[in-house]
Amino acid sequence: MPDLSLSVINALKPGSVRALGKTSAGHPVLRVEAGPDGEKADYIVADGAAMALEGEAVNRREANTVQVDDGLIEVVARRRASFEHAYVEALFGGPPPQGTIDEIIENAMRWIAILPDSTRLDAKRGLVLLELWLRRSFTDLSVAERQQRLTDKIAEADFDIIRSLGRLRTIFYCAYYQQPASWGSIGFVPAPSRPGAPAFSTVDDLTPVELNGDEDCDWLVIGSGAGGAAAAAALTAKGENVIVIEKGDYWSTGEIRHQDAEQYSGMYVGGGLMTSSNREIAILQAECVGGSSLVNNGICFRPDIADPHPRTQDVIQHWRDEFGVDVNAGGKLSAAFDHLWTRLEIAPITDEQAGPNGAHLKNAWNAFVAAGHGRPDDAGVTARLFEKNYGSNGRTCWGCGYCNSGCPYDRKNSVVQTLLKDAQAGGTRIAENTAAFRINIGWNLHNKPVKSVEARQNGRHVRIRPAKGAIIAAGTGASSALMERFDFADIGEQISCNLACPVIAKMPHPVNSWDGVQMSTYVDRGDHLIESWFHPPGTFAASVGGWFQEFVERMQSYSNLVCLGILMPVSDIGEVKRGRFRVKLKRKHREQLRGYVIDVVKMHFAAGAVEVYLPTSDNVTVRPGDDIEALVERHLKESHDFIVSTSHPQGGNVMGSNPRRSVVGADLKVHGTGNLYVADASVFPSSIRINAQMFTMAIAHANFA
Repeated sequence: MPDLSLSVINALKPGSVRALGKTSAGHPVLRVEAGPDGEKADYIVADGAAMALEGEAVNRREANTVQVDDGLIEVVARRRASFEHAYVEALFGGPPPQGTIDEIIENAMRWIAILPDSTRLDAKRGLVLLELWLRRSFTDLSVAERQQRLTDKIAEADFDIIRSLGRLRTIFYCAYYQQPASWGSIGFVPAPSRPGAPAFSTVDDLTPVELNGDEDCDWLVIGSGAGGAAAAAALTAKGENVIVIEKGDYWSTGEIRHQDAEQYSGMYVGGGLMTSSNREIAILQAECVGGSSLVNNGICFRPDIADPHPRTQDVIQHWRDEFGVDVNAGGKLSAAFDHLWTRLEIAPITDEQAGPNGAHLKNAWNAFVAAGHGRPDDAGVTARLFEKNYGSNGRTCWGCGYCNSGCPYDRKNSVVQTLLKDAQAGGTRIAENTAAFRINIGWNLHNKPVKSVEARQNGRHVRIRPAKGAIIAAGTGASSALMERFDFADIGEQISCNLACPVIAKMPHPVNSWDGVQMSTYVDRGDHLIESWFHPPGTFAASVGGWFQEFVERMQSYSNLVCLGILMPVSDIGEVKRGRFRVKLKRKHREQLRGYVIDVVKMHFAAGAVEVYLPTSDNVTVRPGDDIEALVERHLKESHDFIVSTSHPQGGNVMGSNPRRSVVGADLKVHGTGNLYVADASVFPSSIRINAQMFTMAIAHANFA
């Protein structure tokens, strides 16, 4: 029996337990409800230990003779802990390179305990179902036999079970590699220990307020990310009385450190583990004051400036022609970009900031083109450094590699450090932990104005009455969910995104890709981008395919690894309902993505890689001389074969001139209302192909300045 702490035992205690009856030998049988869909697990408790019920007869008439108390529940929890120990041991093929199995479970349970409610319950449900799926005898098998059972079960399971299992796999692998005890064996040097590391900042930019429960204002902004912050700053600059409410927490710079598990759990929807409803696409959406601007890579594009690549679609012209909306009428969008470029201090990063993974992309692209692998229209295309809102005057980014969990050094000009700070200085009230749940509209009036908005702040009911208007800017999922109660056309429809697919390779020597910004360099091929992409060990492990020793060996080569990410725009791939994304890659998207993966594999080899790992959860390694096209066609066939994610979901409340086919007009006002607006990426009627941060800010600022 593993020696686990009480915190782990408590984390594994089932939430709903009732007596089912007794066996013929008189041993109690307990039923554990595993989830809302009726899943259950039954345990026999005998001689102070529990085991899963598998075929034993149960006398249910004796259920009322079984007293379910904390002691019996703890016995079941300890049985589950023993099972988790056996499962994790199989994942690693024995003890981990450093530390112990018990420490991995301890860290995983600590992580699960701080996840948002729905994600935590889903993870705990998965732990119970995993034991049922792998059978009671699993713990009695050798490590090799357990791995074989897992392999067999994966081969015969339906896709939903595989994805549920994959989430638990990710939790345990990440729980190990985000711990300092693992870093020595993979060559990772934590940021504070690197030469020239600055001290952590203690800056506190904002002072959120506690609302009194009955508020009046000119404008209410629901959501504090890119769109909400830009709208609030523009309105405040005109002297308007503004309230901004945010469902998530406020994180001051002084609270942000290199603690991936804690910060992802507190800063992202679903603790950073949200997926599409079919579990095929990982979806990263921020849920904190500042939204995605606080936890993104600071990448800044402005699509009002034409790109010379022949495959590049002019999105502004496309929206004008296809949807009848001109977002740059009179040059107002360009003026907003000019203002934001100055206020956020946006400039190209340097080669030093880009680090070795950025250099790898440049080398790989040049070698790929020189070898004749490129397309005819790749002629003249070069790898470029991103422009970012990293600031200046001694505050420039030094490349710690933790952008996606916030900057603890105060080196990123997110909207917290800029637009929200400006708005607060002008009198705007910013309320954290405040979730809107109802918008009350005067339906009998001609212009249907917003009368009030109801919300909950820290469990308290709050009513806010905006005299001039309400602006929804909570992100594609949350904004669409808030709009669903209205009888407007196409709420939650036309979901688009920029789909990211990481392709990881191993070099014959240490590269230390972790020593630099997470995303620094890109190649724009018109119909997609190729970006340098890397992460600290814990979050990087979530994107590394493979199981068992194969996975561990890949991670042990961490300092030799490089990664290039494919960013592919996909439009109208599904819908979002009640905050759940029902999206799926269509066949044409899969065909495109396979072609892009083949090119990136060739890029890695052109730069000297010794092996490349296809972006799938299976153990698929490509080596020089292999038939790349055949391997990609064989292993990346269906949508669920790909490791893909998006940080840029778009659509759901799309713009258009026709009220029967769109939700808002070019002015962001909801059709048929007098003063209800949407100002986030949910208004985009098609994918904008590039990082959505600046376009979202500029559209909001242009319409409310």
